[in-house]
Amino acid sequence: MDKKIPNKFKDVQALSFTTGRELVISFEGFEDEADLRDFADFVFAKIKMRYSHIPDGPPTYH
Repeated sequence: MDKKIPNKFKDVQALSFTTGRELVISFEGFEDEADLRDFADFVFAKIKMRYSHIPDGPPTYH
């Protein structure tokens, strides 16, 4: 795991599966919603994919 990821993500787990041509990855284990957004910022930046946050919802990809 990349040493730049804060220790607060140590309990995050992922489940992935495919649906034909699509890959779906679900992450869980965040201590609070702000952690989820920080993690999403890191992950999407790493794979160079644009996404946006909805103020009252989870991040979405575009």
